[in-house]
Amino acid sequence: MMTDNDGSTIDGHNRQVVVDPSDAVTGLGFVLGVVGAAVGVLAAIVLSPQLEASTILYGVIGGLAGGSAGLVTGGMIGAVFSVARGTSR
Repeated sequence: MMTDNDGSTIDGHNRQVVVDPSDAVTGLGFVLGVVGAAVGVLAAIVLSPQLEASTILYGVIGGLAGGSAGLVTGGMIGAVFSVARGTSR
């Protein structure tokens, strides 16, 4: 039976999924960034004293803050998963 460079068989059996660490960091950073932006906008709208023109500005600021926090957190979690998966125990 022939194998690829990563040791998995070519005929499709016992195929292992290998996630590139940069893909894990980027993917989780993107997903948690979007979630953080949505939470930031929602929190700005809910915590705004009145619905007026400044609420739009609060929503933009909340979205930027939540998005950047989610991006950093997602990147960190992706890096931790990538390093943990790449080390032998």
